Amino acid sequence: MTVGYENRWLFCVHRSIIHKRELKHSDDILKIMNRLFLALKVHLDNYKTIKSDFANTLTGKWTPEENLHITICYFGNTCSVEELLSRLPLFIKSIPPLKLESLDYFMHNKILYAKTTSKELQQIHVNICRLFNIKQIKSFIPHATLMRVKKINDVKKFQQLMSTYKEKYLGSVDTSFQLMQSHLYPDGAKYECIAKIGEAQK
Repeated sequence: MTVGYENRWLFCVHRSIIHKRELKHSDDILKIMNRLFLALKVHLDNYKTIKSDFANTLTGKWTPEENLHITICYFGNTCSVEELLSRLPLFIKSIPPLKLESLDYFMHNKILYAKTTSKELQQIHVNICRLFNIKQIKSFIPHATLMRVKKINDVKKFQQLMSTYKEKYLGSVDTSFQLMQSHLYPDGAKYECIAKIGEAQK
């Protein structure tokens, strides 16, 4: 999930204030940056192997395993928790069990990700965006961000690795949606589950 220009500026201001205050005050300041989103948690069968395979080929920041998820809709601060909890269950339908089936790469923002294919998730994304008047992603691809890439050190080796991970089973997707909250701290984002919403088909 990206942080906009204004949020990055605010975060820099907050960090400069933090150096002048005790930690308990910095926690209060950074809670201003909390963000809400709907997600599905994912579980990779062997994340360590993926990271090892790409270790010398890519330079960047891996997503901590406990933070891996698929973002369905991002609400930011536009809706209250109470509003989301009262309205989301009306538009979230059960979905069949999903699997992570391939690695892919977003060229425009340099993200290595694991993806799943689901028309149900795409429709849920559209319905919720309409319900809350949120701008829809033109081509919504359900995915879990694995790495924000700074540099591809060996393009040929990267292409070879990507071909080995094409249409390869990587892991599973949780069976329930979660309303989550992102807390920004100097050492990175921390995700908190506010509530689970709906259950997938067994």
